Amino acid sequence: MLEYVPMMKKKYGCAFCGKGVQNSNLVSFSKNRVNIIRRPNLHTQRMKIGGETVKLRLCTKCKRAVRAGERAVKPVAVQVT
Repeated sequence: MLEYVPMMKKKYGCAFCGKGVQNSNLVSFSKNRVNIIRRPNLHTQRMKIGGETVKLRLCTKCKRAVRAGERAVKPVAVQVT
């Protein structure tokens, strides 16, 4: 499973991977440049860390990785024959 390391330097970013805001230009065919800000797709996710429930802002990739880890941990029913 993923290890939680808090990212302190970015105000708007993923708590796990640190993916944050990117500044870029949209360049048209006539070479006109328009400044845009690209933001990651962040979601709030409640997790238990050290017995305490914490709200984290995760990007969709990290959220899917966390959910896949939770599915792998759940016990599977075993049939007794």
